[in-house]
Amino acid sequence: MERRQLTVQVGFGLEAGERLAIFGTSGAGKTTILESIAGLTRLSRGIVRIDGKLVAGRSKGETALEPRDRQVALVRQPTTLFPHLTVEQNVTYGIRRSPARGRVTELLERLGLSVLARARGAALSGGQRQRVALGRALASSFRVLLLDEPLSAVDVAAREALRLLTIEISVERGATGILVTHDLTEAQAFSDRLGIIDNGRLLQMGGALEVVLSPVTRRVAELVGYGGFVPAPGAANRWYAIHPDRVLLGSAGERGVVLTGSILSTRPFGSRYECTVAERSGGQFTIHLDEPPAAGVVCALTVLDPPVVHA
Repeated sequence: MERRQLTVQVGFGLEAGERLAIFGTSGAGKTTILESIAGLTRLSRGIVRIDGKLVAGRSKGETALEPRDRQVALVRQPTTLFPHLTVEQNVTYGIRRSPARGRVTELLERLGLSVLARARGAALSGGQRQRVALGRALASSFRVLLLDEPLSAVDVAAREALRLLTIEISVERGATGILVTHDLTEAQAFSDRLGIIDNGRLLQMGGALEVVLSPVTRRVAELVGYGGFVPAPGAANRWYAIHPDRVLLGSAGERGVVLTGSILSTRPFGSRYECTVAERSGGQFTIHLDEPPAAGVVCALTVLDPPVVHA
């Protein structure tokens, strides 16, 4: 079987204390970016600097920092623990200076690992292993925190507390954080800035809400959840992008663009309903409503300030 190779072409800079989430589908190149920043992947072109110091790539007259001097903490996927060490020993592994006992105890408690402090890796679930790996990163003296889907196996009820813990410690350190994920909600909850990557290319970067509300291309819009496109007036190959959560039933032209559509089907969607709509120009899209009309009804729909995107 021929192995697919992906060339990743990105370029960005972050200030100390900033948090960036890189969002994209599986195989888009997200993990490669983290490994390049950590100095684990050899670059064919370009360089990576942390605090102005060379980490990866080549620059005349400079030698890249050794891994131990980079102050980079990386939580990788799949999670790797030392099987012969306890949870507590894994969390404190590699710390040059022994942390205070009270600090370790507090960190284990906030990670939900207190009762497992003396357990070994083989006895842990996938979600527990991720908590340990996250704890090991947070316990280190990092200046840059790199997170590769760090909470994917953790139960949803615990994710918010762990995410807030991660942000809190990063802010205390004045550290830069980069999360890669294919969960848009997770990306926005963690980051100040959001980057959209597809097939090895960084398509758009901006504020965590700005990118979602104002995608510049149809592909970015598709990736961040816009499920429908209808022709926009003016130049060819320009469309109104329709987000399922930004549609009202009825005509309210002062709030957006009014379309006419026929409801093809309705089904439960959490606490709301998801409707498939056929728009009169011929396109189909889905919308989420609190009280949807019955299937077959033709009605006016207001798309709230839809962005206009191009190919």
